[in-house]
Amino acid sequence: MKGIMMKRSMMLAAAMLMLGGCVPEPTQQQPQKPCMSAEQLDAYGYDYLARVAKLLREDKKNIESFEGFINTMKGTVDNYSEMVKSSVYISNVVRFLPIPYAGEVSNTTKLISKTVLNLGGAASALNRYKSSTDAFLAGFDKLDRSNVKAADVSRLAVYADTKLLNDANDLEASLKEISSSTAVMAATTQSISDALDTTGNYVNQAKNFVGLSQPNGDDKSKVAQNRNSINARMIQLNQKIASLEKSGQTHRFNIAKARIYSELAMQLEQ
Repeated sequence: MKGIMMKRSMMLAAAMLMLGGCVPEPTQQQPQKPCMSAEQLDAYGYDYLARVAKLLREDKKNIESFEGFINTMKGTVDNYSEMVKSSVYISNVVRFLPIPYAGEVSNTTKLISKTVLNLGGAASALNRYKSSTDAFLAGFDKLDRSNVKAADVSRLAVYADTKLLNDANDLEASLKEISSSTAVMAATTQSISDALDTTGNYVNQAKNFVGLSQPNGDDKSKVAQNRNSINARMIQLNQKIASLEKSGQTHRFNIAKARIYSELAMQLEQ
């Protein structure tokens, strides 16, 4: 599918050049000649790769902050786990909470393990994306716009399309997995908070089952702190996902353009 789309894009680009009056209609006396040389196309391809490189460098500081954010998220998950384990009342109340997302919270341990696993996956995806970013920038810095070759532009554009963007997509997918499980944690924590402040049926069930009295102030304070922490992390996480998505859209456009111009240039060089 990607190959078909690329061919269609190339055909569209060629058609736009011709329809724009760039290529004269061929006659018997005058053969058809392209209005743009391979060198010009190479320069255009280079310029689009330069846009990718510029944005990657601008985003590098933001990407570096992901590592610290993932560690912060691990701390938030640890605090959530400790909150549930440290209070017998809370840990038993959790068993009777309405499940916020069907099938997701069969038990707290499963949710915590899933989130920790997702955080590990995100850390690995981040390392791969940082590595492919560095490789792309190193390759781009070796290019010289005044003497760039279509094959070099094409090679780097293909790398960006097949490796760099794939790594970015993997990181984005990993962060969305964390967002999903964190949303469940947030909903569960809110339900715990509500349970500590009300006398709903599920709270009464827990009290009757385990024979516990009302929770103390420390329980309520821990839940409130965890709820606020999880909600703050979710806001930050969704901002990072949105940033990746925005950059990815721009990268895809510029990389596709670079591939088109380099492919057209190589055709002219044949």
